Formats: sequence, C-alpha cells, structure tokens
Amino acid sequence: MAFDVKIQLNKKFSVPADIDTVYNLLADVPASTSHFPDLDNLIEEAANTFRWEMKKIGLGPIQLQTIYACEYMSDPATKSIVWEPRDTANSSAKVSGKWILTATSSGCDVNLLTDALITVPLPSLAGIGLKPVVKVEFETLTNTYIKNLSRALANVTATA
Repeated sequence: MAFDVKIQLNKKFSVPADIDTVYNLLADVPASTSHFPDLDNLIEEAANTFRWEMKKIGLGPIQLQTIYACEYMSDPATKSIVWEPRDTANSSAKVSGKWILTATSSGCDVNLLTDALITVPLPSLAGIGLKPVVKVEFETLTNTYIKNLSRALANVTATA
C-alpha cells in the first residue's frame, strides 16, 4: 500500500525587478526551474508540458523519487502563469498552481500558490511519521527556490 500527502502552499515575496522581468523568468519554465533545488531532470514532454524528476532521497535500500508533469499556461498580457497536472510515466505526484504578480513602485510582489498530492510508495502505517517530514521537505525546497529566484531577480536589476 501507499499513502498520500496533501500540501498547500501560499508564499509571498517581493523583488526589486520590474513585473516584465519577473514574468519573463517565471514564464520560461526551464529558466525558472533551474533555480529549484534537488531537481534531477526537467523533460519537455509536449508543448508547455514538462516532467519534473526530483533527486532520489532515502536511506539504504529505500530510495524515493518524486516525479510529476505539469502543463504551463502563461499570458504576457495579464502576466498570468498557471500550471495543471498531467499524466506521465512513473508519476508519484500531482501538482497545480499559479504565480500572481503585482507591480509595485519598488519592483514586483510575487505570490506562489501551489497544491500538491504526493503518493509515497510505503505502507500506510509509515505515513503517520512520514507525512510531516514530506510536508517539511516540500516547503523547504520551495523556500530555497524562492530565495534562489529572489537572488537571481535582484542580480538582474543590479546589472540592468
């Protein structure tokens, strides 16, 4: 048996870069995900559909890898970026979300909303202790991603 872990994140941060610069980075999925920690492979499966393969984690013979695919829809006129889960081989998660960008006098406010359903292929009983660990790991990776994006967007502004 396996168990599922549901995760919802709402992360807000501000960057000094203008909204167009922020949008251009986030709408370019390979460029944006290059800042995501522990991403082993990003594979384009179809137009605007990418499979994420995270690095394997675990101890000894128990190695887990999160794999999922999303289709990305972006609109430069409204500066909207949304993603929905898509089926892929060996998928162990479904992830959806969106970026909400708001221009400010000092740059851009960024809001990341994401929902994930991660299936862990271990006995349900293990879920009692592992669900909180999976949630913390997902949030830690996301926080590092945001720090990396913020750093990249600050550098873009500083060199522009």
